[in-house]
Amino acid sequence: MGKIRLLPDDVASQVAAGEVVERPASVVKELVENSVDAGAGRITVEFVRGGTQLIRVVDDGCGMDREDALLSLERHATSKIRTAGDLAAVTTMGFRGEAVPSIASVSRFRMATRPHGEDAGTGIVVAGGKIESVSDSGEAPGTSIEIRSLFFNLPARRKFLRGEETESAHIIHQMQALALAHPDVAMTLLREGKMLWQAAATADLGVRIRDLFGEDFLRRMLPLEPGAENGIEISGFLSRPGEGRPDREQQFVILNGRVVQCPAIFQPLREAYSEALPRGRHPLAVLCISMDPLAFDCNVHPAKREIRLHRPDQLRQAVFLTARRLLENLRKPAIRVEPQVPPPVPARISAQQDAPACPAPAPAAVPAAPAEPARPLVEAFRPPSQEPLNLEKPVPAQDAFRLIGGLDNRWILMEGNDGLVLLNIRAASERILFETMRREMESGHVPMQRLLIPEVIELPVKDAVWISENLPALQSTGFALEPFGGSTFKIEALPPALAGRDARATLLDICESLRASGSLGNRTLATDALARSVSVLAAMDGFAYEESRAAKLVRELLTCELPYASPRGHPTMIQWSFSELERKFG
Repeated sequence: MGKIRLLPDDVASQVAAGEVVERPASVVKELVENSVDAGAGRITVEFVRGGTQLIRVVDDGCGMDREDALLSLERHATSKIRTAGDLAAVTTMGFRGEAVPSIASVSRFRMATRPHGEDAGTGIVVAGGKIESVSDSGEAPGTSIEIRSLFFNLPARRKFLRGEETESAHIIHQMQALALAHPDVAMTLLREGKMLWQAAATADLGVRIRDLFGEDFLRRMLPLEPGAENGIEISGFLSRPGEGRPDREQQFVILNGRVVQCPAIFQPLREAYSEALPRGRHPLAVLCISMDPLAFDCNVHPAKREIRLHRPDQLRQAVFLTARRLLENLRKPAIRVEPQVPPPVPARISAQQDAPACPAPAPAAVPAAPAEPARPLVEAFRPPSQEPLNLEKPVPAQDAFRLIGGLDNRWILMEGNDGLVLLNIRAASERILFETMRREMESGHVPMQRLLIPEVIELPVKDAVWISENLPALQSTGFALEPFGGSTFKIEALPPALAGRDARATLLDICESLRASGSLGNRTLATDALARSVSVLAAMDGFAYEESRAAKLVRELLTCELPYASPRGHPTMIQWSFSELERKFG
């Protein structure tokens, strides 16, 4: 008897604060979302020493009268829901009424709020959850909240915070996410009294991205065509092929205006970019998703970061199809490439260079001095570079690559209209083989290279079982093989690109790659996975440079649907602009 007791209010508040207020960035998130719910058109956030010394959030929202201001400091006091049924279709950022009292219980808290049209507002000072004073305030209409000495009464919790720079980085990242989620609200972020960034209200998400991350970041992304899949609307921006990061730090998912973390979105996004990014890289993304509030539950995480979906497969499919559609649109060649190499023309010299112009050809009556033969010219669009391409605009047909020479038998050096271009022979070869094989597989006419003597191979039991289950898929790539009893198979033909290779080792390499991809259940993904595996094995690592051979490789690459990345997502070409080269030389 007597072992169970009710917790005192101050302890209960600190327990709640432990769930809601994980770090200073959590305070910023809760207060800014409250400002958005209050209809603010402008929000200013300032922090000092990683938010542990000061966090100030000022908005021009609706404000509160004295009665509401005092009620907002009570636990579970909220204006956003009335009944349990309202939780099933929450449309506001906050709704539990926990944030403000939880924050006030672990800090020195001051709130000044004034409704529009009122002569005076209300100022409330709280320390560790206890109200110290209530007075009139002359603040501008809206609400201003100051949080000082966060966790001053919880030293054990305070010592678990990271360093000042780390906590500052979390606040900056949180504010970037919130600014992306609400571009119609002007936001300003200050650190130690100095402005970090200021973003004006806009209806254009691209403008908000540029204001937060810069013009270069925006050029690395492409806008999505707004569309709907399974009743789910998706808009925003995704990165161009080849543009990614080793983490998901710059993947922002906004669901009905709420910044969330959702594996049902991250996984299909990575699958869609499997051909456009190397393994281990993740695309940049700002995805704005709109769906029925009844289709998900945002009340499953104390900080409301995570959601529970009623039909996660529908969202996965919508994200995957949206991303694939963007990449498929990029596969249309920018210009028509002639099958033959154009006649040699004089080398182009950049207008920015001080070199003299090339002399015009001499009249027929005057013998011209012998000149060095011009390099072959290959018409193309600009390759991926440090200055990302604008693939929405077709590149003029006069843009060209002029072969300069080979480098270490692995690269081809070329001159483009905008600078120096380096082509990776292996990556280009992979891309050419991949698209050739994929076309053949889709048409159902895959050539085979018959072996002079069929080869009988014995495989480990695990591999033999997997091959037996996926025999039709392997045969669609040009393998002619059939069970020969037990774990033995007879190979009669290989894909032409793999002719001359050890049949057993080749088959095992492809099976290992396909098993790791786990893609054979879906026909489109299976075709891509099979073609990718064969192309990676068959691609050439380089060749002794010959102009005719190099020109043929470049022409074949430029006729590909997606010529600027290998099927594994590695760039096929890298460009250094003339202006960048000039900077390198001072």
